Amino acid sequence: MKYFKILILLLVVQAIVFSQNITNTLGTTGQFKIKDAVNTYFTLSQSNGYIEYAKSLKLQETTDLNTGVVYKGTSRFIHNYKNASNMGNNTFVGINSGNFTLGGGSFTNGSMNTGLGANTLSALTTGSWNTAIGYNSLVANTSGNYNTALGHFTLSLNTTGSFNIAIGGQSMYNSTSAVGNVAVGYYTLLNNITGGSNVVIGSNAMENNTSGSDNTAVGRNSLRDNETGFRNTAVGYSALILSLGAYNTAIGYDAGSIVTTGTNLTLIGNNAEPSSGTTQNQVTLGNNSVTSLRCNVQTITSLSDVRDKKNINELSLGLNFIMHLKPRQFNWDRREWYDNSASDGTKMEISPTAGFIAQELDSVQNEFNAEWLKLVLKDNPDKWEATYGNLLPVVVKAVQELKSENDRLKEENSVLAQEIEKLKNIEERIAKLENKLNKTESTKEIKNAGK
Repeated sequence: MKYFKILILLLVVQAIVFSQNITNTLGTTGQFKIKDAVNTYFTLSQSNGYIEYAKSLKLQETTDLNTGVVYKGTSRFIHNYKNASNMGNNTFVGINSGNFTLGGGSFTNGSMNTGLGANTLSALTTGSWNTAIGYNSLVANTSGNYNTALGHFTLSLNTTGSFNIAIGGQSMYNSTSAVGNVAVGYYTLLNNITGGSNVVIGSNAMENNTSGSDNTAVGRNSLRDNETGFRNTAVGYSALILSLGAYNTAIGYDAGSIVTTGTNLTLIGNNAEPSSGTTQNQVTLGNNSVTSLRCNVQTITSLSDVRDKKNINELSLGLNFIMHLKPRQFNWDRREWYDNSASDGTKMEISPTAGFIAQELDSVQNEFNAEWLKLVLKDNPDKWEATYGNLLPVVVKAVQELKSENDRLKEENSVLAQEIEKLKNIEERIAKLENKLNKTESTKEIKNAGK
């Protein structure tokens, strides 16, 4: 019997050696353990299939697909692949995150990258210092460096762009080679391809930008439709939402919301709008509800250096021009206060005010061939505006003309006064002569009477 048992054991060992298969079947609620006399290191429970491991899991540095890699099914799941000639220090967690071909060239190539999420940084070759968190974030990045992508599909199509920060689902999704973007919010810079040095915060902000650069957009929908415009600043919900222009600044809710191709516009305040969406070189403070423009001084300083002016001549417009103007008293009854812009007087302001009528100002300046005076702004044909300040030089000229006329009249009055004084003297002399003559006549009459 003893020898029989030994024979059976030898047959089992031989079978294990040749087949390389070991099968241990656990009974119901059974456990498989690896332990020493005191400690249990490994436990497999039949009841739930869980493995308990009481010590650390030590994996080698991942240098190929067969070393130091944790797989989920057939897909890589956790690894820190490094090229043998590079620094490494990569961390990849997620289905197919990272790859096994990155690195080469410089010692830092393909190093210091962190990918967390399915397919993150899966196309990486020589790019370094990238952080991708979220499904398919930085999935196409090859050689781009110093990018941070947080959210699903963030910077998904970026290949060579560097120094970008994208936070929010699909932000900078289509960007390929942009440099220095900051995009925070859902769909921010969604369609950006090459535009760089943009700072964008707020969902859908600069969503349609493709190549526009050096823009700042803060607020939902700000600069949403900009494609190629550059050096714009939009702060506020829907600020410059339709803008395609450049060098515009809009600060406030809906500020510049009608701007399309306008350039070099400054718009400050809630719903502050230029005269039209295509105009240029304007500053607008507040919307059409503003009734006071307050400041510690009463005038705005403007450029006036003689060294910047040519063809300096005496102003030809003066008192005659002023006398053709028609100052008016009126009550505001704005068309935009009504549905379909059809004013009927029901919303007319109670208190009157004073000013000019744009059409009447335009008529006068046309009559004097003085359109260059620019008393009327007609960028928007449906809403004319008046520039009263441009009348100041004409008013000064009119005052000067009145002063000259007054001086002339004073001079004439002075001459007349002198003539009157002379006449008075003559009258006095005549009166004296008449008095003497009367006395002489009286004396003669007395003498004649005595004879």
